[in-house]
Amino acid sequence: MKIKKFAIFTLGLALLGAFESCKNPLTDFNLQISTQVIQHFATLKVVDASGNTIPGVQVALVSGDTENLYNLNGVKDFKMVDNLVTFGVDPKRTPTASTPIRFRVRFTAPGYTTQTVPVTISDVSSGIETVTLTQPIVIPDGAEQVQETVELSNTGATTVATSVEVPSAVAGEELVINIPAGTQFKDEDGNIITGGSVLVTVTTINPENESAVNLLPGGDLSSDAVVLANGSTVSGTFSPAAVTDIKMFVNGKAVESFSQPITVAMPIPSSYVSPITGQALAAGQQFDLFSNSDNDNIWKFEQKIAVTGSAAAGFFVNFPITHLTFYMAAEFGEACTGVQVVNFSGDWMANGTTYPVLVEAHWGDQIIFNTQYSISQNSPSISFDNVPKTGVKVVIKKADGSFLAEADLTDCGQVTTIQLPNPADVTGTTSTLQLYVRCPSNTTPITLLPTFQMYYRVVGSVEYKYLGTVDNGFLRTTLLKTDGTKYDFKAIWNDKVKVVNGHTVQLDNTATVGIGSGDIIGNKAGATNLAILAEECDKL
Repeated sequence: MKIKKFAIFTLGLALLGAFESCKNPLTDFNLQISTQVIQHFATLKVVDASGNTIPGVQVALVSGDTENLYNLNGVKDFKMVDNLVTFGVDPKRTPTASTPIRFRVRFTAPGYTTQTVPVTISDVSSGIETVTLTQPIVIPDGAEQVQETVELSNTGATTVATSVEVPSAVAGEELVINIPAGTQFKDEDGNIITGGSVLVTVTTINPENESAVNLLPGGDLSSDAVVLANGSTVSGTFSPAAVTDIKMFVNGKAVESFSQPITVAMPIPSSYVSPITGQALAAGQQFDLFSNSDNDNIWKFEQKIAVTGSAAAGFFVNFPITHLTFYMAAEFGEACTGVQVVNFSGDWMANGTTYPVLVEAHWGDQIIFNTQYSISQNSPSISFDNVPKTGVKVVIKKADGSFLAEADLTDCGQVTTIQLPNPADVTGTTSTLQLYVRCPSNTTPITLLPTFQMYYRVVGSVEYKYLGTVDNGFLRTTLLKTDGTKYDFKAIWNDKVKVVNGHTVQLDNTATVGIGSGDIIGNKAGATNLAILAEECDKL
């Protein structure tokens, strides 16, 4: 499908043509229209564990409601632009908070673990969600990985009962795997694998550590596909007490299952507090055990398991397993059927100021959601999905991570309202960016107002920071100094990236991109800029 971006332009000329006048009605007429035809979209940022852009990331839609999805150019072709990818909805279809569009996206890159993540689009901003791809050879803080070898007979069976003890991400405790004598190991087709030994690789994950959580399927404590004990599939968020990933290999072949069950004892931190009951951990407390295979990213209920031990001796959960995968002992909070919406208000928004904020969702002691949003008078509402129906607190922080406000999330279907204090430095200056684009091929001045994401950094620094969404060519901000400080700017618009280096900011930064008198086309890559401009203008 090729979306006609400028139908409003044609309509405008038709209306003007209806007037009778001796003077040409188009004289000195300057029509301002927006290039942002796709109004509902979701943007994902894909980075490595250090926050760096990953080369060669491939993007694929894998399931869900994908029929009406396009990139912002109106084409079913999804590619990374710098480290961002955006999925837009056909303008003929309007998702809402109660009836959002949900689908799954797979990200792959050479040398990185593939991640399949859920994406939701409604009529409320979902911000810029970050997807972190990890490298299998790199074990982050908050995780422990150990490999041990167990000898096998010529039939591929263990000769004696064997215990594999590995350090856990829970400090001071060990995870124990007990393999009975005579256990044989099977591949994905159920065939016995023979070999001289089995290599056991165990990774334990501290669910309170964000870097370690990135190792989970989907890289998140929330999920859009959780199969409960009754067989129903719902979305929601886990409060994990213990998480481990167990892999085994015989002669280099991956083990899928066993000829008989093996048992696992996972340590539970004595500091665990239930986000549902508020009660501290105690012997006899029950958790749900879930498993998740790497190839489907669906968490499935396995069994109820009870806590044993004491605070002095250590708490554990013991359970048998018949296949290898991720295992999580957790409590689960089911989500609403629609997205949760938060509406911000504040006097500082009245003059058109845009400010990037970090929004966290807390469930008990766990941060279960963390996303960046651009807030302004034109975009005062945000949304997030798959969080528990009850017990969630919303925390808003400035771009530098300092606290702004918090509130309890309201019930399903209701909007949470938060009065947001001015996030700006009250002693700072306010600068305004107003960008126009004039098509060189039109005799009548036509102004296109672009909408794009803007990043900035002080010259000489490494990391780009998020400035916000330039909405229809306009952004007012207090994040930039007007004292001569030089900045590098990076704009990401549709499938294009433009970088401007060493630029100083004034109070008023109004410019028109074009080739007319007083217009700018850029002196670093003028020919490229002109080609981009001509390409966009040809779509009129």
